[in-house]
Amino acid sequence: MFLYRFLYLSILLLPGFLYANSEENYPITLEKKHSIPGKLYNITGDNFVAVKNNWLDKTATLTIFNSELQKKSLILNNTEIRDLYSKDTINAAIATSKRRAFLTRFNNNFSVRKIYLLDTNSDVNDKLKILNSSSEKYIISKNNELFYFDTQRKLKQTLTTKYIENSFLKIDDNKFYYLRSSDNVTYLVENINHKFEKELLRIEPANSYTITSRKSKIVIECHYESNSHILVYSHSMKLLSEFWVDIIDNDYLIETIDNGELGVYSIEFSENNYSIVLRNIDSEILQEYKLPNYIISPLGIHFNEGNIIVFFQNAIYNFDKNLNVSFYKPISITTSELNSEISIVNNAEYFSFSTNNVSVYSKSRNTFWQIYYYFNNFINYIIPLILMVIIIIIYFLYTKKKELNSTLLELSDNDFIFVFNKKGDLININKTAMKIIEIDSSVPLGRFFKYYCISDHTAELFEIFEKMRVLKDSFQQKIHIYSNNELHEYICSAVTKRRVTGSIVGYLLSGTDITEELRQQKMNNFAQLAHDMQTNLSTLKLNADELETYGEDSENKKQKIIKQINILNQKVRDIVTVGRSSSVHKAKHNAKVLIEDVIEEFDLEFHPNITFIDESTEFELYVDKQKLSRAIRNATENSLKSMKDIDSGKLTLRAYKNTKYAYFEVQDNGRGMNKEVKENMLKPYFTSAGGTGLGTMIMRNAIEQHGGEIIVESEEGKGTKISFKIPLT
Repeated sequence: MFLYRFLYLSILLLPGFLYANSEENYPITLEKKHSIPGKLYNITGDNFVAVKNNWLDKTATLTIFNSELQKKSLILNNTEIRDLYSKDTINAAIATSKRRAFLTRFNNNFSVRKIYLLDTNSDVNDKLKILNSSSEKYIISKNNELFYFDTQRKLKQTLTTKYIENSFLKIDDNKFYYLRSSDNVTYLVENINHKFEKELLRIEPANSYTITSRKSKIVIECHYESNSHILVYSHSMKLLSEFWVDIIDNDYLIETIDNGELGVYSIEFSENNYSIVLRNIDSEILQEYKLPNYIISPLGIHFNEGNIIVFFQNAIYNFDKNLNVSFYKPISITTSELNSEISIVNNAEYFSFSTNNVSVYSKSRNTFWQIYYYFNNFINYIIPLILMVIIIIIYFLYTKKKELNSTLLELSDNDFIFVFNKKGDLININKTAMKIIEIDSSVPLGRFFKYYCISDHTAELFEIFEKMRVLKDSFQQKIHIYSNNELHEYICSAVTKRRVTGSIVGYLLSGTDITEELRQQKMNNFAQLAHDMQTNLSTLKLNADELETYGEDSENKKQKIIKQINILNQKVRDIVTVGRSSSVHKAKHNAKVLIEDVIEEFDLEFHPNITFIDESTEFELYVDKQKLSRAIRNATENSLKSMKDIDSGKLTLRAYKNTKYAYFEVQDNGRGMNKEVKENMLKPYFTSAGGTGLGTMIMRNAIEQHGGEIIVESEEGKGTKISFKIPLT
């Protein structure tokens, strides 16, 4: 009884510990003044605007806030605001009405000044944005189209239909840069006076791009799935430096720091805590600020008015460039708002941000913040002692469940395990199980298992859980679960744990992944079949060698037969290799020679409708030539199949490199792939043509054994590009 009373007292004191991370510990406090639906836009001066498009009554409401956070509203009928732009004395918006797009100019008091027709055919999903304005001249993007609009001359001029989003950069009134995609190649383009354009650089292929200016430097960020390649140029297009950031693009930003050099601010996670880290371009840590462990789900890091503002699902932090906290504000962003774009307005008097809704706060100086800070940190020395006692009590209670949890320690990291109490609440879980139900350590346990099984691929898992609770006995069963975009097969064991008296203590659900064993068994079967076929091929080659020929034509045909037998024999060896060998024998090879050897394997007379194009460059790298050649050959064969029904096919093979990777590309203008084929083509044994899928397996194994990755770009009806990205070291 004493222990429980002590635990209760410790919980009462716990808010003092939480108070140590209060808003009052920092120089600025925020007080909420308004919360309205809409999207936030900053405008010239001390004003800002919230825009709400009402789909039901087809109106757009502009709520204008002044510096004292007083608001007034402007309602536009039969209108949807797509974007709002403000610079100097120019306030303008792109609005749509009845499938037409208009450029609307506003006066300083936001009364409508003039309206210009932009487009007579605007779809509800079109992305329209004002990128820049100078007097009566505007640069506007519509989806992947970039155009110039002169309101005085009523002139609309398309600059490109292959504009890449987020890549516009204004240099001065007469010059701007942007990125343009042309034939699956990305270029940095310079435009002067909206007339003269020049391709300055070829930029490496990436998933997306960001281009910004930092003092006299142009920074191009090439974003990939889990990292970004940063290229820093002078205005004369001289490459000043380049480096890699191994963080996704929403969780870092690049800014100049106090010494005038570039720094990388990032959100990083380690030891169950998030940290805000400042590094130089050589990845050396200059500053680090560790956040409390209750901070969850980062939503992005932003730079605004000299401040580093970091959003989490339950908090906002405002830092200066040296990572000193100006203010901290607890918030609650709902699940429906997580994918919304965050907009910010921040000055000395107020702070506002928007997701689906606009939240407006006034700022006030916290005169005694240092007193609060040191007092609350003093509390932190007392609270750990109380928590230590709580841990001892919890450990005492935990020993009663030692028999149930001891099974958990016997499982390998490749197995999943869920531990439940007798009510079916999830009380323990290992890392593999977390990945399967798609949660992390920030998600609290202790709820009924159905609460965690929200994805379609967990349906079989929940069914076996329900079966276990109904039967109240132990059994085994095979189940299938999607993990890492692949279908995995598990031997699942359901165990009902009982006390010696027979009463149920809880349940344990574990599973062993047997997918790889089944895959290897299937590959071994293919390998054995291929081994048997080698005897038949050897017999064919021996007889072909002994055939007598009469004349040059018959001799050529004989050599073609022998050549095709040799190629088929190599394909059979590939199957044997995939099934039985994972070793890689690297040696120095010339990339251009490697591409030429692959092209040499194909008899061009069999493909009269196809032109082979070699765009490879000469450089040397260490690879297993046999494995890499087979991967490129299989990609080439797939391209040839996709172009067999077209009159003028083009098959282009490339080899080039940057400072970190070598790229081998096979590109065609064939029928391309639909979304389903593109998403599944790299999965084991998948095929869209009724085959075995072994060709794709050979490609995948060869590139993975080199530590590389395969990038698939395809559009139905336009062609496919397969890229093999291989590390140079």
